Amino acid sequence: MKNLLSNALKYTPKGGKIRVTITEKEVDGKMFCLLSVADNGPGIAENLQGRIFESFITGENDPSFSTKVGIGLRIVKNTMDLHHGKVLLNSAPGKGSEFILYLPLGREHFKEDVYQLVEDTRDEQKEEAFIAPEKVREETSPESGKKLLVIEDNDEIRHYIHTLFKKKYRVLEARDGEEGVRIAREEIPDLIISDIMMPVKDGFTCCQEIRQELQTAHIPIIMLTAKAEEEDLLKSTRIGVDDYIMKPFNPEVLKAKAENLIRMREQLKRIYTKTLMLKHTVEKPEEEEQAGLFMQQVISIVEANLTNPDFSAKSLASLLNLSQPTLYRKMKQQSNLSIIEVIRSIRISKAASLIMQKKYSVQEVAEMVGYNDINTFRKHFTNQFGVSPSRYNAL
Repeated sequence: MKNLLSNALKYTPKGGKIRVTITEKEVDGKMFCLLSVADNGPGIAENLQGRIFESFITGENDPSFSTKVGIGLRIVKNTMDLHHGKVLLNSAPGKGSEFILYLPLGREHFKEDVYQLVEDTRDEQKEEAFIAPEKVREETSPESGKKLLVIEDNDEIRHYIHTLFKKKYRVLEARDGEEGVRIAREEIPDLIISDIMMPVKDGFTCCQEIRQELQTAHIPIIMLTAKAEEEDLLKSTRIGVDDYIMKPFNPEVLKAKAENLIRMREQLKRIYTKTLMLKHTVEKPEEEEQAGLFMQQVISIVEANLTNPDFSAKSLASLLNLSQPTLYRKMKQQSNLSIIEVIRSIRISKAASLIMQKKYSVQEVAEMVGYNDINTFRKHFTNQFGVSPSRYNAL
C-alpha cells in the first residue's frame, strides 16, 4: 500500500485526487480482500502498461513519464505473488490510474506452497551473472572493509542498489553528483556506481572531477544509464568510466561487474606490492593507469629524498598535498604495505640497485639511501631480499 500510494502521489498533479477503497469479493468460490488505489493523474500509456511491473522501466517516449519508474510496483507484484494474489491495472492516458490488489482471505492458499532449496537455482544465477554468488560472498565479506559509493538521485533505485550490496560492502549514498564527489574525497571508496542524469551535478561532471583528483583518480566507476546513445557511451569512456550498465539492469550482472572491477584493483595492488619488493623501480602496467601514476609519484618523491633519514609518512603526505589519513587509505588500496613499509621498500630496492653496480661499499650504500645505522640497514635488507647486503653483492 505504501508503494502504491507513493506512486499515486508522485504522478497526481496539485489539486488532484487519490481514492483508497477496501472491499470483500468472492471470485470462483474464494474470498478476496480488494485494496484499490486510484488517482486522476496523467494515466499510463498503453505501450507501457504491459511492462509497468518491471524494475526501472522508463517512459522516454511519453512526456508524462520522463522520470524513471522505480521498483515500487515490482515489489507490489512480487508481494502479491507470494500471497497467491494478484494486482490489476486500469489506466488510460489523461484519465488516471487504478491499481487493485486481490489478497486472498484465510490461510488455505498457503498450503499450495512448494519450498525448494536455494541451491537449486544457483546454476542459472551463475550463467546469468558470470560469477558464482558464493564466490562473491567469500571474497567481499563485510570484514574486508570494502566500501561502495552509490550516486543516484532516485531514492528507490539508490535504496535498491544499497540492498543488493549491503551484506558484502559498507554502502555509502549520495543524492547528487556534488555530494558524490565530496563523499568520494572523504571516504575513498573501493568502487563507485553512479547515475548519469542527476540534479546539481550530473554523472559525467561528477566522474570527471573524481578522475582529475589524485586521491580519487584510481577508484573504479560503473555508470548507470537509461539511454543506449553512442554519444553518452563514448563520453563515459573518454572521462575514464570503467564500465556501464543499461537500465533496466539485471542485479546479478551489476554485482558481477562490481566484483570484477574490485578484483582487478586487488590484482593491481598485488602487482605493486610485489614490484616494490623487487630490485628495480616499479613499472607501470599501462600508461593510462591512474593507480600506476600515483605509485610512480610516490616512488619519485621517495627517491628524491633518499638521503634524508628523517623522511617520513608525514613528509610524503605533505609533498603529495594529501592529509595523512587520505594517504594511508589510498596506499592501502594500492599496496598491501603500510606507508612506512613502502618508503622502506623503496629505499632498500634502491640500495639493491646500487649494490649491483659494485661501485660502493655497503656502508656507503646505506648512507646513500638514508640509513645512519648500518645494523638496521642490514636487518631491513635481509628481511626484504632474504640475504644480507654482502651476500647479495656476491650473487
